[in-house]
Amino acid sequence: MESREAWIQLNRESEEALFVPSGMLRVQPTDELGALERETLANMERDGFRETQFVKSDEKDRNRASSLGWYHKLLNFQIPEKEDQKCFDAVLDTLGGFTNCSAACFFYHKLAVSLGVNFVFGRQEGRVLRFVEEPSSIDEARKKVVGLRTKDGKTHAADVVVVAAGSFSTQLLPCLSYHIESSAGSTVIFKVDPSNKALWDKYSPENFPVITWKSAARDKDGKDMGSIYVFPRTEHGLIKIGYRGIKVFRSFISATQVMADRAALRKFTNFEKAPEGVPFTQDGQWSVPLPYHDCKAVPPRAREAIRTFVSIFLPEFANEAFHTTKLCWYTDTLDNSFLIDYVPQYAENSVFVCTGGSGHGAKFLPVLGQVRQRAPQIHVEEHSRLLLQHAADIFENLNDAKSHMREHWKWRDSAPRRNGLEEGPDGPRNIGNGSMN
Repeated sequence: MESREAWIQLNRESEEALFVPSGMLRVQPTDELGALERETLANMERDGFRETQFVKSDEKDRNRASSLGWYHKLLNFQIPEKEDQKCFDAVLDTLGGFTNCSAACFFYHKLAVSLGVNFVFGRQEGRVLRFVEEPSSIDEARKKVVGLRTKDGKTHAADVVVVAAGSFSTQLLPCLSYHIESSAGSTVIFKVDPSNKALWDKYSPENFPVITWKSAARDKDGKDMGSIYVFPRTEHGLIKIGYRGIKVFRSFISATQVMADRAALRKFTNFEKAPEGVPFTQDGQWSVPLPYHDCKAVPPRAREAIRTFVSIFLPEFANEAFHTTKLCWYTDTLDNSFLIDYVPQYAENSVFVCTGGSGHGAKFLPVLGQVRQRAPQIHVEEHSRLLLQHAADIFENLNDAKSHMREHWKWRDSAPRRNGLEEGPDGPRNIGNGSMN
């Protein structure tokens, strides 16, 4: 909610909407609410937000949605291969929507430049080769980092180096290899021509919510089996669908099959031989992103799953070719929490890391830092009052930080390697083991 309030304020300050409050429809695996959804609604009730949620199968909620102008987004989708023509149950979350990430990055870039931040871009100028280290005058056991060397041969001096490079963070800072792992989700895009008014209107944010679908309930261990999602069209007519690793959507056919397919779930990894000196590897390997030119194709199993999803939720596109396809790289952590802390391998708090989040980083963009100065051409006063510092608070105050997230985001060498990170190169998600086939 902190982040949502900040996004709403940013919309008032930006030239275009950075957050689109289209609502989000959480479609269930069956015609009844799943355990995860019941838990979510209970949490909403506890925290005072239940009135923002509308259960499709609940008559009172349907009536409320109608009176408040949300009923047209309580969409019906028939369950395939069901003779009784039952529909999936769903919950409409009217707090939900989607962020325009590229526009948000541009907004913050513009703000940073106005505050005196200097950006260095380019294949030579902006490519970091290594940290520049020197002995610490107060800690003989560790070195401190005093800057960066880039590919063009220049050295950039720094009091503190902050690594916030997402799934590429381990390649800049190999000591992160125990804590995070790069994994790929699959995305495809359809394009709607504005001349097709029926489709243009149907899939607009005004008429179509973000949709997520969990085709399988939680497994016997209580783990979420993943989901697939679709956004409303953009102003350019692009409809994005993301696959987060559900096999082939057979939960309504055979629960036994779903359990048998469990090993094939989740996002894809890409294990390669790790460079010499990496402190943590699995059979001498680590998972890192593929080169950009190899990320334009998605695995056949993802295409099949998306096609099944499209046949149910976007039937007009069932026989349409994808406009584009792409692998989207996530930064999976030990426990799905951010890793925001000073790196203990370096002296004098000279390296700070801000990474992880396992796919949830973008939506928290407005509340991870604090605007310190004011630029007359950008009105950020109200926005800055909404920000709760978090990462900036930890950066400046460390163990004296007031952020309640400090304990959750700290460096955690003692935490067990879970969240899929325990699989290693022999796991079924590794692209090198044929996961792209």
